[in-house]
Amino acid sequence: MRRNTQTNKLTWPQIMLFVMIIVCVYLLLSLFDSSLTGEGGRQWGNYLRSTWGGASALLILFALYLCLAKLMKFKIPRFRRQFFGTLMLYVSFAFLLGLLKETGWNSERILFMPGAFGSGLAKFFTLNVGTFITLLLVIGSFMISAVFFGSRLLSLSLPSLPKWRFKGFPRRTSHRNERGKLLRRDDPRNYTPPAPSIPVPNLKPAPRERSDDSLPEIPTEESQPVINFQMPKFKPAPEPPKQQGSKAVEIIDNALAMIDAGELKAPAPKKRTDNLQRTKKIRRPLPAINLTPPDEAEDDSEDDEAIFPPPVDIFGPKAKFEPDKDILRNSEKQAKTITATLKTFNVSATVSHIITGASAVQYQLELSPGTKVSKIAGLADELAMSLAVTSVRIEAPILGTHYVGIEVPCADRKIIPLRNIIDSPEFQENSARLPLPLGVMIDGKILVIGLENMPHLLVAGEKDSGLSTFLNACILGMCCKRLPDEMNMILIDPRHIEFAVYDGMPHLLASPVYDASEALKALLWAYNEMEKRTAAFAAAKVKNIAAFNRKNNKSRLPEIVIVINELSDLLYGAGNEIENVIMRLAQKSGAAGIYMIIASQRPSPDVFTTMIKSNIPARVAFTLSAENESRNVIGNSDAMRLTGKGDMLFRNTGSPQPVRLQAHYIGEEKISEFADYMTNSLEPPEMISF
Repeated sequence: MRRNTQTNKLTWPQIMLFVMIIVCVYLLLSLFDSSLTGEGGRQWGNYLRSTWGGASALLILFALYLCLAKLMKFKIPRFRRQFFGTLMLYVSFAFLLGLLKETGWNSERILFMPGAFGSGLAKFFTLNVGTFITLLLVIGSFMISAVFFGSRLLSLSLPSLPKWRFKGFPRRTSHRNERGKLLRRDDPRNYTPPAPSIPVPNLKPAPRERSDDSLPEIPTEESQPVINFQMPKFKPAPEPPKQQGSKAVEIIDNALAMIDAGELKAPAPKKRTDNLQRTKKIRRPLPAINLTPPDEAEDDSEDDEAIFPPPVDIFGPKAKFEPDKDILRNSEKQAKTITATLKTFNVSATVSHIITGASAVQYQLELSPGTKVSKIAGLADELAMSLAVTSVRIEAPILGTHYVGIEVPCADRKIIPLRNIIDSPEFQENSARLPLPLGVMIDGKILVIGLENMPHLLVAGEKDSGLSTFLNACILGMCCKRLPDEMNMILIDPRHIEFAVYDGMPHLLASPVYDASEALKALLWAYNEMEKRTAAFAAAKVKNIAAFNRKNNKSRLPEIVIVINELSDLLYGAGNEIENVIMRLAQKSGAAGIYMIIASQRPSPDVFTTMIKSNIPARVAFTLSAENESRNVIGNSDAMRLTGKGDMLFRNTGSPQPVRLQAHYIGEEKISEFADYMTNSLEPPEMISF
């Protein structure tokens, strides 16, 4: 006897299903930030939570359910309903979590994170239709998802519609009994009423040639049996209508006869009415003629209610960046050139990572054991010559890593609009009271820091290096997050050209100051305001403005930001008096809610003095041509190796080494549009005199 042994082999579809199940489990674990997935899973989890939110677990679970059902050969009932229902349920949950976050509810749990998708939906609908209508939309989306899954919520909530009948069709009453109950023809219980007895007629059989005695006798007329048939209790059917042709001929003949007899008269034609008679039938009165000019009429129709915060579209379009293959190929060639150049100087290193930024490419090198870091730190000029670039910056080592960073300028620089920063979650979800959009780091992360945490900032840079654009972006970033009763500003511009566009904006305490003597009065007023606030804080037994506002909710104090465009011009005009006032403000004005942003195109030691720098540790350096100026601002000569156009270094107490960023860009037209929007939308400011 032979046995047919069949080996069970896995087919390619089954292998793909196994792979899909493993991928779904891996994504689900990475979503919950599990340590089993490693660094790659942590990055996938951050992407899913930040972009699609915690509700994306529903989609992953549904995909896992489909793969398991297909692998186990289970039949999936109503696949389309389940697919669209799950998709709609995800949208509903993400929408709800985004609405909760917009109303101020924050949760640290991973599943309750709305992500960029849910936050975008909630912000769009909340801004356009309000919170109440948005809540109704959320409830409606949940009901739609329930209908997809087979629920009858919508059918129960809808009223019963009347059943319309047409006059030309007879009513089908034969399908209902006396009580109005619908009858079925295939149900024998519905045909119970007896019918009258019908006698069977006398059927005489045909004569046969043969006669068999075993056959039964044929019954006679006297002994005819009566058979009772059970007939349904139907109403008699209506008589069939006559032929349409004959009926039409009869109607026409009767009409002609009546016309000949004079009994029927043709209808008289309707009289035509002119336009004046037709206008008399209009019941609504005609609108009154508006004699005002079109410009005034449009101004009167505008809504006085302000929309705050302003829409992000006012900052211009958002740019999308895609990886360029040419840049990747060029960076690989430069990595080989770097390692070859270092070998010529007896420095063995391997390129571990290549990070492409907006203005520079960073090559992270891992040195071989026994190699000193000081060897590679002094080879910046040699590397720049071998790579044929203007300058090379070496960060040895990168803070928090065991790599040495070599930053080479990009051949194709990317301009980052301010809209990308303002519309990012790093800025929108930032909890700082006065957020400053600094820029984008080399690894693509957006850096936003609150001014109250610094609490002052020094900015230095040459002409056309991006300094003035950076100051305007900081002003716009703070004004679009805080109302005038929460934050006020004093703008000082000795050059008369930079801050004139903000004149009349509601956030200003006074018009922009241009004269050095008026600037001294403004700084002295700020100093006296600081003394008054510190005395009030001592009486209230609090340490800073945040604690004072929490304790005195009715009499809250606004925060004041002083922006000085060019400090060197003020020092030439007013001498040491301004320096002394700035030094006193820098010492203790941060606790009183008064902050300063001081900028200069010539940050020499006689402008940014030691007393000023000792009280202002936060600095931003754009491109500088002198080594002593670069060292005076950030402590080294790296500002000379920047490429301009927003390429900058930021240093704070939290970062002992300068961090390289690419500042954002906004045009003068968008700045004036923002200032006009705030001036026309909010109430006019109450100007003070210093």
